[in-house]
Amino acid sequence: MTTEATLEFYGTTTFRLKWKGLTIFHDTWLDKPAGLKRYLELEDVTELDYIVISHAHFDHLPGSDQLALRTGATVIANGEAIKCLRDAGVPDAQLIPVSGGERVPLFSKEILRKAAQGLIDRAPATPTAPPMPHVKYATAAVHVWPSLHSLIPAITPHDLPEEFDTAERYTGEVTPYDCSLDITKLMQFGLFKMKEFLPEESMAPGTRAFADYVQDRQKHVMSHFDGGQLMYNFVADGKGILFNSHLGVYQGIAQCLTPKPTVAILGVGGRANLDGRPFQGSAAEFLVRQAKWLDEPTSIYFCLNDEK
Repeated sequence: MTTEATLEFYGTTTFRLKWKGLTIFHDTWLDKPAGLKRYLELEDVTELDYIVISHAHFDHLPGSDQLALRTGATVIANGEAIKCLRDAGVPDAQLIPVSGGERVPLFSKEILRKAAQGLIDRAPATPTAPPMPHVKYATAAVHVWPSLHSLIPAITPHDLPEEFDTAERYTGEVTPYDCSLDITKLMQFGLFKMKEFLPEESMAPGTRAFADYVQDRQKHVMSHFDGGQLMYNFVADGKGILFNSHLGVYQGIAQCLTPKPTVAILGVGGRANLDGRPFQGSAAEFLVRQAKWLDEPTSIYFCLNDEK
């Protein structure tokens, strides 16, 4: 079996990774609001083993329920995202709730099928747990770590620039309590309730499309609460492929993470969030520090960006 990995980017933080015979999506925001560029349709995804979700917001979680139900893929995500998926009808047997600190063995669907049929050795488990293969059959693993959502360098969305300049330095704080809770409140009482305080006739087409999108919760699963940002280090053959898809990190975790990634996918948009506090400096300065804490991966790719 070839160990060469392929990585495809579909905008924002959605990637398809193929490695060690597994097909894995990191986030699943393919079905987007009208006016945003779409790179791949959900129905065109036919083979999928695992989905990992960075957090439960509107531009990360939607589509994961549909893909899981149609392909049988297993979803690894934080508790908030798992609750959304369970409410959408995804069976518990396909859901793995994590919060950071877990090491999850990854298996091919063929191995999972054989374990379900009792044809191979199973992992020890309680009588009511779904049968799982013994870890000796694992193709790879994913190490899950706590991470941080980026911050907004503005008071309201209207203050945001059309494009972020990674060289622009942000200093100071609006209040002594600036943190990702501000994002939660902005989602809950702003983005999710736009139609309550903005007349539809005054909305630009793009704004109206977003308002319609976030209110259709039957089709688009999401939460105003991120549930805890996660980063995922896929590990096989002593190598790591790390997804830390927002501009935030805990320094101590980045420094102690092992194995250090050969490839890192890092979020680049917004104001950096270091250890839960606004980073004093530019995104570029923050990314240089993060790369050093990760022992300077051979390849680094940026995300949390799109054409619109």
